[in-house]
Amino acid sequence: MTTVLQGDVDVPGIGKTKKIWIFGGLGVAGAYVGWRWYQASRGSGEMDDGLYSTTDQSEMGRSTTGGPYNPAGNTGSTETDGTTPDTIDDNAEWTQRAVERLTNAGYDPAVIYAALGEFLARQALDKSEASIARTAMASAGEPPIGRPWTVIEESSTGTGTLPAPGGVRAVASAWDSITVSWSAVSGASSYQVFRNGTSVGTSAGTSFKLSGLTQKTTYRFAVAAVGSTGKVGTKSGEVSATTMAAPTGAKPPTSAPSKPKVPPYTEVVARSGDSISKIAARYGKSWQTVWNFNLQYRSAATVAILKARGPNKIFSGTRIWVPR
Repeated sequence: MTTVLQGDVDVPGIGKTKKIWIFGGLGVAGAYVGWRWYQASRGSGEMDDGLYSTTDQSEMGRSTTGGPYNPAGNTGSTETDGTTPDTIDDNAEWTQRAVERLTNAGYDPAVIYAALGEFLARQALDKSEASIARTAMASAGEPPIGRPWTVIEESSTGTGTLPAPGGVRAVASAWDSITVSWSAVSGASSYQVFRNGTSVGTSAGTSFKLSGLTQKTTYRFAVAAVGSTGKVGTKSGEVSATTMAAPTGAKPPTSAPSKPKVPPYTEVVARSGDSISKIAARYGKSWQTVWNFNLQYRSAATVAILKARGPNKIFSGTRIWVPR
């Protein structure tokens, strides 16, 4: 062996080099490689993380995320017990989860959908709706999109809704018109007027004139305050007024003013739990744009129904127009 290591070797580019240096270097390199293989095969966890990249360690079978050793080749993720994590990716899934759990607790699904629709639209809730939203978050956690979430509760009257206007009066101002007036309500942004139980319009002030009525006919009126979020408060008691007799030669209007030409739109049939906000979001529109489009171009009867329900009380099967 000593004889083999004696003498020199002519290494190209270097010149004559002693054999013992060459064989000695090869031996050290072989020993180091063997030691590293031994450590990796044992999975001792003593591998220097500063030496290998995560790719290198993964290829050697070592977990790069703190998981157990996997000599067959680790993919970089921790091993699990074989189950799939129960995650919620969007607010629609969160709503479904919350509805299922609250329904099992005895809540009405339709009421839950309506309350959570307003909650996700960040609208002020009455006490019952606020309780549902808080219970939903306690059961299903916060909605994943738009965090952090806070329940906004109406507090103008202590009951969650604006009170009914007082001092409501209806006076026939002509043979075909009646003027309704009322006292202001603190916190109201507008007022909704009802004739014979159907909404006929809104007013920013404390009076509203209805024209085009039939002579010598009695009408019933009520008024409700509307908050800044669009929620309609408690309706007042009804008052009545009777139009006067038409003067000789007076001619009543032959037809109501026609609505303007309707721009292009897409008709959407509301699903269970839908609101104007949800429908508008699916088409990249704001809820105000969709809501105002329907109020402007739908028939008087449809507008009355929509106003009576409000933008967050859309029933399943309701047809909503979404402007293109």
